[in-house]
Amino acid sequence: MRFEDRVQAYLELLRMHNVVATLLTTMMGWLTVRVVVPTLNVMSLIIPLFAVATVSSAGYVINDYFDAEVDRVNKPYRPIPSGRVAAREALALSLVLFLAGVLPSTFVGLYTTLFVWFNACVVFLYSYRIKEWGLLGNVIVSLEGAFTIILGALTPSELLGDLSLVRASLVPALYAFTLLLAREVVKTVEDLRADEVRKVRSLPRVIGVRKAALVAAALQGFIVGISPIPYLTGYGYIYLVLALITDVLILYSLVRTAQLGKSESPELMAAKLRSLLKVAIFTGTMAFTSDLLVRVFTTGGLVLLR
Repeated sequence: MRFEDRVQAYLELLRMHNVVATLLTTMMGWLTVRVVVPTLNVMSLIIPLFAVATVSSAGYVINDYFDAEVDRVNKPYRPIPSGRVAAREALALSLVLFLAGVLPSTFVGLYTTLFVWFNACVVFLYSYRIKEWGLLGNVIVSLEGAFTIILGALTPSELLGDLSLVRASLVPALYAFTLLLAREVVKTVEDLRADEVRKVRSLPRVIGVRKAALVAAALQGFIVGISPIPYLTGYGYIYLVLALITDVLILYSLVRTAQLGKSESPELMAAKLRSLLKVAIFTGTMAFTSDLLVRVFTTGGLVLLR
């Protein structure tokens, strides 16, 4: 195999486009502390960014490792079933990445170390077994997305010796968790046939497509309901504008999601709604991050060194 093809195969395993998204949410968490502590230097961002990048990459690789047999049928083009990456190589890569992600946190403090270790273990266990447990797997994926925001705030907070600063990251983390969970539930409708083959106890298989769709719609309604809270508690007009755009996307998705149970092809509709919610996740992330960045640069910018 050519070197370029081998590199491409490993990049597919790592899913770098998803990793970049997690780095953005990690930065968001860090910015919630930076707006409160203007002297916080950007070096305190490096450890959580590195931890999130390596642990999330490890999670994607180990997921492909455990899914190799299923992917031989459903996704034979993936790196492992296609033979472009050996299973043992993927396993070794994931373990190296897990270790690389956890070790730097030990230089921060006990809480950050435990938090990163806990999340690394959960990511591994999710791929090994938890994802087959239906709704619990959906909750775990959503929590892991929200935890990147909290880690971004936890690391500088512990370095500063003031863990109370983490509280500022909880509102965007709640927003992210709920929106991710709504998207996960919609995705279970899209994956209904595949989950039947794998005997995954997904929400649509347990309570039916109609009720699962109503759960996803209710989650989306909750997000729209809490979206004014950040503006009322300190976020500015940049957040408000982007949050309104996000709300419009979510409200449209909510209406369509509620109709999934009546659709003749719910899997196809769910696939479209999942893509729409991915856009909403991006605009929602930018609502928080853009507003925080503007507040940072209007209070002196980023400090590279203390």
